[in-house]
Amino acid sequence: MAEVVPVSSSAQLALVPWLLGWPPAADRTGFAAALHAGSCLGIVAVTRPWRAGPRTLAMVAATSVPAAVAGLLAADRVEARLGRPPQIAALLAVAGLALLAADRAPTTRPAVGPKQAAVAALAQVSALMPGVSRSGATLTALRLLGVERGAAQRFSLLMSLPVTAGAAGLTLARADRNALLAARPALAVGAATSLLAGAAAAAVQQSRPGRPATWPALYRLVTAGVVARRLLRKDPL
Repeated sequence: MAEVVPVSSSAQLALVPWLLGWPPAADRTGFAAALHAGSCLGIVAVTRPWRAGPRTLAMVAATSVPAAVAGLLAADRVEARLGRPPQIAALLAVAGLALLAADRAPTTRPAVGPKQAAVAALAQVSALMPGVSRSGATLTALRLLGVERGAAQRFSLLMSLPVTAGAAGLTLARADRNALLAARPALAVGAATSLLAGAAAAAVQQSRPGRPATWPALYRLVTAGVVARRLLRKDPL
């Protein structure tokens, strides 16, 4: 669902177990890949992206290149350095404030053009940092460039699909087969749940296009505040 609602799936996967005191998952990356795969399938089933037209699909394909290259070269190092709760909370807050401000930018363009797509492609690279939502980063960039809210949301969602699906597929392909077999029940439940959640979120977005991003931005700020309060009460590091 986080591919539709810009709240950062990587942040939720890291912070929810930490806040609830759950033991670290044996294979969090494999579980995250299963969630992303399910979410992408649900979104594709609802949005049918192939209907967007050849020009839009060509731009979407081109925008996936910077994030794909950056992910292959630096994803593990970035997560290792910025994947702790204090850093995630800070990134949630900063990205939430940026989204809140960008969403109020005046509309000057009815659709996404090549220049706007190129800027959004660079913004998508920042989603390597846990706490920076992929759809949130691209939506922030497009709205700052004056793209109409509904058009920005649709293009942002399309942009997230190839990179998210590719990362999920690569992670599952590289994962230990025995670990995946042992975790099949959890992976299946997670993938099915995320498929339904992704489909539902995409359906809501399609039925009510152009909704303000106020609530996702506030959710990010509240989550950052909860983490900050926990850190002040008890040092988990």
